[in-house]
Amino acid sequence: MHCTLLSNMRDMEAFDALLSDLVPTDRRAPSQVLDEHWIWAFTPTGYESVPTKWFGKWLLFPPLSLLDSSWGTIRTAIEERRLDYGAKAGTLGHTKEGTDPTRRPICIYTRDWRDTAEVHRTLTVLRDLGFKESLSYKTDEDTRRGRYGKGASTYRAAAASKHLIIPRRTREILDYFHAGREQARRAANARLTCTRSARQR
Repeated sequence: MHCTLLSNMRDMEAFDALLSDLVPTDRRAPSQVLDEHWIWAFTPTGYESVPTKWFGKWLLFPPLSLLDSSWGTIRTAIEERRLDYGAKAGTLGHTKEGTDPTRRPICIYTRDWRDTAEVHRTLTVLRDLGFKESLSYKTDEDTRRGRYGKGASTYRAAAASKHLIIPRRTREILDYFHAGREQARRAANARLTCTRSARQR
């Protein structure tokens, strides 16, 4: 039995390694890329996931002098699965009017911004990786809607802190969402009770 288990574990590790090789993580340094705006890194399960409206990301803005090393740290954490799903880095060719030309964004994604436990876990990993600056988290939906500037952050973290700051706007949305889920759960339980009662008659 132990031999079979060990064999299965080795098979899984081999398959995992093969799958990792198939994931199209970009090995280029972002400072060397001029013809694309972003380069990506994924976990195997992240690459297979279909993005939804619930996706969101922590945002880093390293100076150009630290862009490659910062991205290398994030990419390694993804390959080691310390970070879930994936991340992208703005390249040297990533220029946008009104942004700081001496910095580039790095986006570290989570699958569901409503999952505060996963959002906080990702923040903790970023702190453990050495990213100590103040951080903000933003939903993809807000990005698509062009929501920028003051009040656009879904979550925040003060410099060097692992404490997740939840703004009032976000808390109200989360409360509304959880209340809706609870109402749906109660309605489902009520329907189930009625169905069981009808069958027992």
